[in-house]
Amino acid sequence: MTKTTTLLATALMAVSSIALAQTPKPAPAAAAAPAAPKAGAMAAPAAPAAPEAAAAAAPTGPPKPAPENDMYKKWTGTWSCEGLGKAPDGKDMKHKSTWTWKSVLGGHWYTVVYKRAKSGPMPAFEGNATMGYNGADKKYTFIGFDNMAGWINLSAADGMSYAGDGVPMGKKGTIKISFAKGKDKKGAESDKLMDVTLDLGGMIVNETCKK
Repeated sequence: MTKTTTLLATALMAVSSIALAQTPKPAPAAAAAPAAPKAGAMAAPAAPAAPEAAAAAAPTGPPKPAPENDMYKKWTGTWSCEGLGKAPDGKDMKHKSTWTWKSVLGGHWYTVVYKRAKSGPMPAFEGNATMGYNGADKKYTFIGFDNMAGWINLSAADGMSYAGDGVPMGKKGTIKISFAKGKDKKGAESDKLMDVTLDLGGMIVNETCKK
């Protein structure tokens, strides 16, 4: 009896093993999609921009000088002048003077120093000014001060003929200063020659200059 029971148990175990081996295994579950962020939750940081995009967004640097300032390039340097005006007593008075232009502040502006030697009763004179194209107002600016407590505030549409207010010789008035190319002995205009006319509140001074 015992032997028969043992054989039966062994047979049942064999049948169970075969059944388990033939049972198909369940397929692995698919990976769950990431859950959408909840309202109010902080979003994940964006991926860094491509190098090309970063370069396009980079600052382009300071503005370039206005092309209208190119006219002053021919003026840079020192000009020696012979002048003729009126003395306080009404007599003609000759004088010598110099104009010196220099590019400053990245070419956006030009400094100009005017010096006139002492002549008769007229003391030596020096004026320092800044000139350049005012892009906001679309005109040229000429602002300066001198060693006699005077000042000028002039403007021009063409950069050559300036007009405005000023205080020459301690008296406020309308000031006009114009520049023009000079002519050589043959009558041809030259970049090395310049004529200057100064209307200092009614006192006219003419100068012929060369570089």
